[in-house]
Amino acid sequence: MICLICRQAQLVPGFTSVKLDHEEINLTVSGVPASVCPNCGDAYLDETAATRLLQIVKQSIESGEPMEFLEYSITDK
Repeated sequence: MICLICRQAQLVPGFTSVKLDHEEINLTVSGVPASVCPNCGDAYLDETAATRLLQIVKQSIESGEPMEFLEYSITDK
């Protein structure tokens, strides 16, 4: 797939960080698998990665002590 932003390069498998801001919650999740543009750096998540990312964020919020920085993981902890 060609990057939708720069339209200059094919996306390659890689990792990205995702920053989520909502009300008073600010989270950054690093190590998220994505298709990344080697030209502009834009990243695209597939459905599996996006779903897991939302699970990680939900678990952090429900813990009562959401962390500011989280690492993406495939399995529940």
